[in-house]
Amino acid sequence: MEHHPTQDVAVEALPGSREGVTIIKLSGPLTMHNFFEFQSLTRKQPAPPVLLIDLTDVPYIDSAVLGSFVGVHVSCDKTGRKYALVNPNERLKKLFAMSNLGDLFVIYSNIAEAERALS
Repeated sequence: MEHHPTQDVAVEALPGSREGVTIIKLSGPLTMHNFFEFQSLTRKQPAPPVLLIDLTDVPYIDSAVLGSFVGVHVSCDKTGRKYALVNPNERLKKLFAMSNLGDLFVIYSNIAEAERALS
């Protein structure tokens, strides 16, 4: 199956194993053509105290999505909520670093670790 920029991405909102934790699990390449569902989930009110964005099955993202991650960071920062990007691959980590965002984002290598640290 070839990658197509408008290829569907699966977006699931799942409860975490601890109270107050919401996990947004993404599967597939996330781009400006398909990230609206993800974006609306991250803006949903009332916002969860802890938001984990599971990137395990995301091969790549584009700059629109990167901007949306920054939006999540700023919103959580402003409202005192916690968030993490979970298990981004090397390609995503390089993108964060090249965009000078590597130190901005809260990143954990798996959901259990993120839940323990943030809740």
